Amino acid sequence: MIQARFGVSPIPLAAADNDARGATIRGADIVFAAGGIGVKLLEERHWRDERTIELIADCNAQPPLGVGGIDATDKGNTRHQKLVFGALGIGGLKLKLHRACVAQLFQCSDQVLDAEEIYALAKTMT
Repeated sequence: MIQARFGVSPIPLAAADNDARGATIRGADIVFAAGGIGVKLLEERHWRDERTIELIADCNAQPPLGVGGIDATDKGNTRHQKLVFGALGIGGLKLKLHRACVAQLFQCSDQVLDAEEIYALAKTMT
């Protein structure tokens, strides 16, 4: 369904330790890391020289952060020729978008905002 609707095929990966996780991201275009509090998912050495990675996002704001070499406040910064986002950088836009969606719903009570509508709204905020 995700492939048909959005034209992408995300691949969830599981690995027991940092080196195994580092091996799983080889050849990836985008890395989205979301783990438990205090769990370092990747070291900077795992992603910094991986040429295929264009964007890497770490959703963990509690030290230690989930991905080494990314700051929680990174918001589209470039590191090692990759676009990087930290949890607080992601969270600011997420909160702004959430507020805008709720405000839009108050304009008319019979609305339903789907992923495409929310994405279109988000694009107006950047």
